[in-house]
Amino acid sequence: MSILPPTESSSSNAAKTRVAGLLRQKILAGSMRFGEALPSERRLSEELGVGRTVVRQALAELDGEGLLSRKGPRLRTVTFDRGDESPAWLKRSVAILSPGRLAGGAAASGSRWLQYTTLGTINHLRDRDIHALTLSLGAIDAAELERLARSRPLGMLIPEIGKDDQEIISLASVFQAAGVPVVCYGGSPALAGFDRVISDHARGSLDLARAVVARGCKSVVRFWPQPWSSYWLDARSASYTKALDEAGLEVKPIVEFPRTAAPTEARDNFEYSVKQVAGFLLEPLRTLKPDALLVATDRDLAYASAALRLYGIEPGRDILLAGYDNYWHHCEEQEFESAMPAFTVDKCNQQAGSKMVQLLFDRINGQLPTEPQTRVVPQELITLSRAAAFAEGA
Repeated sequence: MSILPPTESSSSNAAKTRVAGLLRQKILAGSMRFGEALPSERRLSEELGVGRTVVRQALAELDGEGLLSRKGPRLRTVTFDRGDESPAWLKRSVAILSPGRLAGGAAASGSRWLQYTTLGTINHLRDRDIHALTLSLGAIDAAELERLARSRPLGMLIPEIGKDDQEIISLASVFQAAGVPVVCYGGSPALAGFDRVISDHARGSLDLARAVVARGCKSVVRFWPQPWSSYWLDARSASYTKALDEAGLEVKPIVEFPRTAAPTEARDNFEYSVKQVAGFLLEPLRTLKPDALLVATDRDLAYASAALRLYGIEPGRDILLAGYDNYWHHCEEQEFESAMPAFTVDKCNQQAGSKMVQLLFDRINGQLPTEPQTRVVPQELITLSRAAAFAEGA
């Protein structure tokens, strides 16, 4: 039904002015909010009782005034922001910005540490009766984020920086500049300006290396994908060196291999990657003669194990395998190589998410010094028997 009075004798220009005026009034009055998508030109034409050309001209006028913005050939959204008081529920919300997915298939298991850290934050917020507002990095732009920051939610949590570290840090800085507290997860130097929670890689790796040595291993080799340099692998290397020095054992050089494609979906792909890994193992097997391999993460266990079998070496019997992150039982590669680690390390990610929320509220409640604070989450060594029991109950 038309919401304009009949315009039987109105000129096209008068009709355009009338349509533009009506839409302008709705936008300025707040009936059409920032970011809201307008109906299609056809629908507006039918509702307003004018031709599509008139609607198109009116919309173009509002475009020029900065009230609307094109998001494609047929979509326009409202760009005018009244700056109204934000909804009460938003002030009881915490924004969670993350580059990954919370759940679902291979993508989730490929970044399982991110999944569980994020779930830990959500569960803790729910326990406090606080809304968790999850933001998709690929769907939010800087203008929308600035508007959200001006609305003053309780805070922002960033459970994982990921590959887009500079972009995410830039977005987090928008909240920080608006006086909204931000808490990040991770030990990257780029996060030094924020409150943050970090996982104790140094202690977890030390416990792991000591456990491997206690099993009687004398030639312990780190077998890591290229490029291996990162703050957490640096911490793990230092702990490896400390454990071997304590035992009076030789510190072996890092053996690198090409990073395998993830996730694996076909046996042919898996076997091709295994042959690559085997090629990089050949020389170290001859020269270093390892009796233990420390892989960077549990997912690499299957490739290392299958590669050893190509040389007639039985993993777990001839060479001990130690993983990391405690998600080997969720890896797709288990379909092709059911490798189990002698040891792995659980980073206690849900606990990390909970600590992020606690740190945020300590900041909100004025219980912290002005300078950014860091809290450390202990890691837990998992032995084969416990890992096996966990897998059976998973």
